[in-house]
Amino acid sequence: MNTITNPQTLERVDNFLRNITKQDKICIIHDTDPDGVCSAVIMAKCIERLHGKKIDVRIPLDKKQYGITDKMMKKIKSKKITKLITTDFSAEHNIPILKEIEKQAEILVVDHHKLYADYKSDKTILYKPQYFTNIEPSTYCTAKLAYDAANRVVDASDLDWVAATACIADIATAPWKEWLSNVFKKYKVKMKKELFQTDIGQVAATISSTEVYDVKLVPQCYDVFYKAKKPKDILTSKLGKYKKIIDKELNKNLALFEKKAEKHKELRIYELVSLYRVHSPLSTILGLKHPHKRHDRKIAVNNLLEKAIKGFAGANAGGHAPAAGAGFHKKYLSTFKHRILRLSEQA
Repeated sequence: MNTITNPQTLERVDNFLRNITKQDKICIIHDTDPDGVCSAVIMAKCIERLHGKKIDVRIPLDKKQYGITDKMMKKIKSKKITKLITTDFSAEHNIPILKEIEKQAEILVVDHHKLYADYKSDKTILYKPQYFTNIEPSTYCTAKLAYDAANRVVDASDLDWVAATACIADIATAPWKEWLSNVFKKYKVKMKKELFQTDIGQVAATISSTEVYDVKLVPQCYDVFYKAKKPKDILTSKLGKYKKIIDKELNKNLALFEKKAEKHKELRIYELVSLYRVHSPLSTILGLKHPHKRHDRKIAVNNLLEKAIKGFAGANAGGHAPAAGAGFHKKYLSTFKHRILRLSEQA
C-alpha cells in the first residue's frame, strides 16, 4: 500500500510551482539520462502552462563533475536566476553550494536518489520520496515525481507517457503497474512482459542511445521531446539513427561479457572498451537478464561503490541500492577491483 506520510512536503512543492511569477528567472539543471530529460521536460512544461512563460535557462548535468559546478554557478548568477529546479541528481550532496544559490534564488530539488543530507531551509525544498511516502525511492523515478507534482497544480495528463518512459528506463515500474496499464491503453501501445520491447520502452531506449552516442546531443534530445505529443513522435524522429548504432555496440558487448567477464563467486567484473558510453544501458540489460541479482538487495550497490572509490582524486559514485555507477581515473582500476572484491565478501 502506498501511503503519504508527510503531506507538508507536497504542499511546499505545489506552492513553489504556483508562486512562480512572470518576473522570475527560472533555471532547470537536469541529469542527461532518460529520467533526467523526461523530468526536465515535464517541469518546464508545467511552468509554461501555469504561468504562460518558458523557463529561461536549462543546463544538462556534467557527467564528469557530478552536481552543480562552478561554471553552472556563474551562469545562475549572470542570468539573475530567482528560481532553480534540479532534477534527477542529489543536489543536497553539496550543501555549501545550495546555500550560495539561496542568496539569490529559491531551489526545488526533484530527485529519487539516496538522501545525502537532511537539509532544512526556507529557501530549498527537497522533493524526494524519502520525505513523504513509503515507496522505495529507486522505484519512484524523478519524472514520475515531476509528473505527479505537475498534475497537482495544472492539467499535465497528456505528459503521462513521458513519465512512463522514465519509469521503464529506470526499472521503476513496480508501484505503478495499474497506472502504466492505463497509459499503454490510452496510447494504444501493446503491453508486453518485457517493457523495453514496447513502443514506450523503445522511446526510453532511444533517449538513452542518443545520450550514449554523444552527450552533446542531449539538448537536441530535450527539444525533440518537448515538441512530441505521443510516443510515436520520438520513434519516428531523427534520434532513431543513434539507437541503431548503439544497439549494435550493446549486442557486441553482451556477447563479450558472457565470454570474458571475470567470475568471482556471484560477482562478475567486465572491462568494457567502447567508443560510446554504453556502460549504463549495458548494466540495465544485464540487470533485466539476471533480475534476482539486481533486485535481491543483499548489497546496496550505491554504498558499495562510494566506499570503493574513497580517496580517489576526482572520482564520483552514485545511484540506487540495486544499481549504481562510479567514475574514476584508470590508474585506480586495480585498487578499485581489489576493494570491490573485499567489500563484496564482507557484505
